[in-house]
Amino acid sequence: MRVLTDPFLRSRLGPLQRHGPLPDARDLAGLDVVVITHGHQDHFDAASLAEIPGRPLFVVPRGLGAATRQATGGAVEEVVEGDRVTVGGLSITALPARHWISPGSPRAQPLGYRIAAGVATYFAGDTGPFDGLRDLAGTVDVALLPVWTWGPHLGPGHLGPRSAAEVVRDIGASAAVPIHWGTLYPRRLHRVWPGPLAEPGDRFAAHAARIAPTVDVRVLRPGDSTTF
Repeated sequence: MRVLTDPFLRSRLGPLQRHGPLPDARDLAGLDVVVITHGHQDHFDAASLAEIPGRPLFVVPRGLGAATRQATGGAVEEVVEGDRVTVGGLSITALPARHWISPGSPRAQPLGYRIAAGVATYFAGDTGPFDGLRDLAGTVDVALLPVWTWGPHLGPGHLGPRSAAEVVRDIGASAAVPIHWGTLYPRRLHRVWPGPLAEPGDRFAAHAARIAPTVDVRVLRPGDSTTF
């Protein structure tokens, strides 16, 4: 099964510039499922969704269904926390997330997902820490956790390198990949303030080594890949 998460395939988003290679939509042929966590444009971009080839199933928070259908013309499943969607041998469960809904954006509650087919992967999307994360303990093999945001400051509703490492420890994941860093950043700011763009992944790995030393952490730069 091939699953794509929160695709953003463009080189720019307003004042933000992409760092690293631009994804080629042709490499996305044969997708089975695309999951969307929330309606912010760096996670839900209609232009990017329209480029996706084939006819995958789009799993989106309730409130994003109409916009997704308009962009893709494909099959869409709207979900809320606790819902489960099955595609072949793949089970996708909608989980809570602590994030915000921007004024003027679709009233779609942000979600995370547990994606399981033998191995269970937790894709958090965007979230800050919340007590319910501990309920995932013992149910996750691989955690894809955000460790920063697109700007120089972390801001509310996000995990940082240390808090993400604490989540990995609390849920008992065997492996973790830090995400949501190193890609989008205000144009030209990296020339004078490169740290928030370049460092969060390694900072997460350092915190995890101290507080969750048994976790297999894979720090991937844009364009890298790994196999479990």
